[in-house]
Amino acid sequence: MRAMQRTIVALMPEADAPNPGNPIHSSDGARDYGFRAALVGGATIYGWCVPAIIDAAGIEWLEHGWADVAFRRPVFPNDSLVVRIDANGAFEVRGADDRVRIEGHVGLGDAPWLAQITRPTRKAAELPADPLPALSPQNVPIGEDLRARRVPLPQLDAETFCRDKQSEKLECFYGANARVHPAWLANQPIYWLHHSFSYGPAIHTESRIQHRRDARVGQDFVVLGRCVDAFERKGHQYIVNDVDIVDASGATVASIRHTAIYQVAKSK
Repeated sequence: MRAMQRTIVALMPEADAPNPGNPIHSSDGARDYGFRAALVGGATIYGWCVPAIIDAAGIEWLEHGWADVAFRRPVFPNDSLVVRIDANGAFEVRGADDRVRIEGHVGLGDAPWLAQITRPTRKAAELPADPLPALSPQNVPIGEDLRARRVPLPQLDAETFCRDKQSEKLECFYGANARVHPAWLANQPIYWLHHSFSYGPAIHTESRIQHRRDARVGQDFVVLGRCVDAFERKGHQYIVNDVDIVDASGATVASIRHTAIYQVAKSK
């Protein structure tokens, strides 16, 4: 691992457009909850950090590496951010005010917390729940596997995601045999939970991501997982889910512990 520093700008060209999927990522929706502007998604910011992580850890990080990232403060459109990774894998993103936005660690091989991630047993892909029940503290499914979700990732969709969402320049994420972008993997627990429940606005607060093997575009993936915890903090309702992403051969390419606020408390 080598030390690395990069500067990025949080580009969000459609921040003022309505975002019915998660209004917290739109200007009006975020202001309803006391934020000064739209919140940039955590997985998107993490994805912007990927080139720095690869520079620090090497391309093998995509095949057998890990990241543990906590989103400490909001990032807003046009924020200037500095990404720093030291030789020990300590990772942080600071704003122009020098306050930490993201902090954590990245590394190669198996993460020290990997054994804590539970493995689901409900593996066959299913249709979404119909109707989708609203997720609440009364029905949060702690200890239960939820519906597995099949997700095709053709080359065109992968390239559109990398180009338009991530402004990605690395060549390894383009072409017929491209690698799956880590930000796409980090996003999958969000859509997986929406496969079983209706919820939101929501805020991504933490991810532990273990890359288990090389993941390539041009195939169908299955996202499966289990709810492992839920709690309240400062009026917000949190959920913690463990998710595996499985490729067409049946091999797990990534295991993720995803923590999010699924009910955001409005500021008083």
